[in-house]
Amino acid sequence: MEQTEKAAATTTMSSRRRGLSRQTTDEKLTEAFSPFGQLVEAKVIIDRLSGRSKGFAFVTYATVEEAEKAREGMNAKFLDGWVIFVDPAKPREPRPPQQSQSQPSQTGFTVNKTVGWCG
Repeated sequence: MEQTEKAAATTTMSSRRRGLSRQTTDEKLTEAFSPFGQLVEAKVIIDRLSGRSKGFAFVTYATVEEAEKAREGMNAKFLDGWVIFVDPAKPREPRPPQQSQSQPSQTGFTVNKTVGWCG
């Protein structure tokens, strides 16, 4: 579990919710977490290609105390029929620049050297 808190310039705190049902929406998330304090944002993370939930979300509260109260109140609880887990969010680590390893061959085709498993 992540132990680092993501804090903005004010006293807001974001936490990560994992184990969400694919049916959970931003509205359902807001409804479930609003009793614990002033929500700044409740966002289910959506896969760009499929348009479906990735099974986790971020909820941001106005204060760290409210976020901690929500973590204590909702961790390992049911939401939309699934047990969810609430962890403090980690700051996003910078990604190294993507380097193109594929070189066009003499015929003009690009060679893909990725090895993977199919099946």
